[in-house]
Amino acid sequence: MTTNGKNPDAADAKMGKPKAPPPPTLTRLAGDAEVESIDGPVAIGGMVGKFVPVLTRLKDGSLGFRMMREIREVEPAGRLVRVVDDGGRSVRVGIGHVFVRADGREVRAGDLSPGDALEAGWTYPAGYVLPDAAEYGAEARGRAWEPVVRVAAVEPAGEGPLFGFTVNESRNYFLTFGARSRAQR
Repeated sequence: MTTNGKNPDAADAKMGKPKAPPPPTLTRLAGDAEVESIDGPVAIGGMVGKFVPVLTRLKDGSLGFRMMREIREVEPAGRLVRVVDDGGRSVRVGIGHVFVRADGREVRAGDLSPGDALEAGWTYPAGYVLPDAAEYGAEARGRAWEPVVRVAAVEPAGEGPLFGFTVNESRNYFLTFGARSRAQR
């Protein structure tokens, strides 16, 4: 026995026990789908086994960062769809990927329809009109800001590996595409 009361010959309690599996994930992203991290957009396929803070909606409604962890392939060959917004931006996700609608309800990518409104990760004050400036897409210039990601199309995009992960505390995150998604319940 040592002076700290531990037996130096005792096996570590964790040794020999398998690591607990990560919590189930509601995320099904194609490898090229980008997540808004603290360092900017990152493609999820290159993040397997890593962890990084991601943009999230906190319980009080504000935006903040929480740790994205346990990034892993969750399906080797899942059905993909390309979700396109009214500005022409797109993201490839599995049909079971869970987005958050503008009203807070969840919706799977395979159940989206043109015109659906998804919660956006940014906003301007009510009535704000985007300036006629090069940094804004031509379709948005001079138009009143709408604080949603409006779905223009949902198109089949083949099959491919799907990735998921866990987000600490808030259990949600934003894609660079702009829409909020659910990581786990």
